[in-house]
Amino acid sequence: MTSTTRSPLLSATTRTFESLALLLPSADPTGAEATAPAAHAVRVVFTGPLRGCLALRVTDDVARAFAENMLGVADADIALVRDALGEVANVVCGNLLPDLAGREAVFHLSAPEPIDVSDAAWSARPAVSALSASLGIDGGRADVALHLDPATPLRRLT
Repeated sequence: MTSTTRSPLLSATTRTFESLALLLPSADPTGAEATAPAAHAVRVVFTGPLRGCLALRVTDDVARAFAENMLGVADADIALVRDALGEVANVVCGNLLPDLAGREAVFHLSAPEPIDVSDAAWSARPAVSALSASLGIDGGRADVALHLDPATPLRRLT
């Protein structure tokens, strides 16, 4: 199920981008933002009451804005850009999971790992793909997807 309304995924992502990265995303990307090529992607795998992964892919300008705004480093090298992107994905995941499973739930998150922008995490897998969203950010784009183990109950996700 894909949600384009105010889903928990969209809310957690928007809150994180605004508070951590000081970026103001739009849930309605412009035509140019929607077609901008993704350049960086990461995944955070989690276990607990829900099992799966959160994947985040972004255009190069958005990834660099994460690094600049979070680390205060202009022209950050690729390692810092990837670190900042991983931290954003980690925080989105950490903000989202309690919204889905309750504040008392305990999760274990893996370290963010880079993935190819065309990785299978972006292909249609309706049996395990629960939520996804695309956001426009100052001419760039961020795509975020939550993929759950097929045995995970979906009752809390909308």
